[in-house]
Amino acid sequence: MNTQALRLSMPRMPRRWPRRLVYGLAGVALFVALWKAAQVWEWAPRGTLPDPFALPEALLREWQDGRLLPAVGSSLVHYFWGLTLGTLLGFGVGLLAATLPRFDMLQGYLARVLRPIPPLAWVVFAIAWFKVSHAGAAFVIAIGVFWVNYFATYAAVRNVDPRLYELARAFGHGGYLARAWTVTLPAIAPGALSGVRAGIGQAWMTLIAAELLGVPGMGQEMNAAAGVGAYDAVVVYMLTISLVYTLCDFVYGRLEKRMLQWRP
Repeated sequence: MNTQALRLSMPRMPRRWPRRLVYGLAGVALFVALWKAAQVWEWAPRGTLPDPFALPEALLREWQDGRLLPAVGSSLVHYFWGLTLGTLLGFGVGLLAATLPRFDMLQGYLARVLRPIPPLAWVVFAIAWFKVSHAGAAFVIAIGVFWVNYFATYAAVRNVDPRLYELARAFGHGGYLARAWTVTLPAIAPGALSGVRAGIGQAWMTLIAAELLGVPGMGQEMNAAAGVGAYDAVVVYMLTISLVYTLCDFVYGRLEKRMLQWRP
């Protein structure tokens, strides 16, 4: 059987993406229609719900007034610092806690005490220690990201098959560092990287809340716009946040796929 005949004999996989695209666009259109109806019929207090079709004009105004790009750039500074620190510390502490029983016992109750405290509760100390600055915002962001990566890494290590460690010992990799390099890190890569991806979103949620207290960035611009009743500008920054997050998640998703290309 030649190649062409083989292709014809194979069942064709249904192309789902055009259908998903149509349904996705229809969902967006329905949302905008409901939004417009709520604005026209005043389902919300008058003046608090902007016209969705006025957003392009508001976007152009924020751009021309020179507020949009500086706000995005300022947010990205403490976003990436906080994301990086929280990810590295969360991964490192989670890995040590899951692989060293004594360290796990030492920090176990401390983690239970600190975990329920929301990151925003640390804003008071961030301002006291770092003033209103990028460092203070990065500190608050790092706390939120830390716990996401800590628990993702901890759970991933605990789910490693113990027989893999026995096999590593049989081949002479009985030391802690040797086992971590040959067994633990490859085995936990999918779970740990998923934690990093979750932390990317968590960092944005924490960042905007921290900026509402005065740290320069998109959150501060949203707060200033809301103070003068410019709710269309508030929505512009909300959608900008969504766009930047989507780009960050897309880039990380491509990197994650490349790092895990060894998986079947």
